[in-house]
Amino acid sequence: MQEIHVVGAAIRQGDKILAVQRSSKMKEPRKWEFAGGKIEGNETHQEALVREIKEELDIDIKVTRYVDTGSSVIDGKKIVLHVYEADILAGKPKLREHSAMQWIDVDRLDELDWAQADIPAYTKLMTEQRKNIII
Repeated sequence: MQEIHVVGAAIRQGDKILAVQRSSKMKEPRKWEFAGGKIEGNETHQEALVREIKEELDIDIKVTRYVDTGSSVIDGKKIVLHVYEADILAGKPKLREHSAMQWIDVDRLDELDWAQADIPAYTKLMTEQRKNIII
């Protein structure tokens, strides 16, 4: 089975994460996801993420850390999603490819209907948030 590696950004502002909703024309329509896309050529994950976020949301980001990897099978291809946390350096997010976006509290991420490959990353972010609250 062919594997396609993609990257996603869990863009953080305080205790909120930016989630974007796939359009009705995309695979897994109307599902929520972390913005991002395919790695091209010899790009590093971080380079691909900076480029994709500029293309999709018209903002500049700084990748701060790796979060998790998830996968799903779509049209007979295994999509492997590598999610990184990021901060906005410049700009305000604008929808260019997705149908909606929202800033959501980390501890409420599970209230959205997420694309399969994004589930491990949002689950890890929620677990980390809950551990920080308890400590």
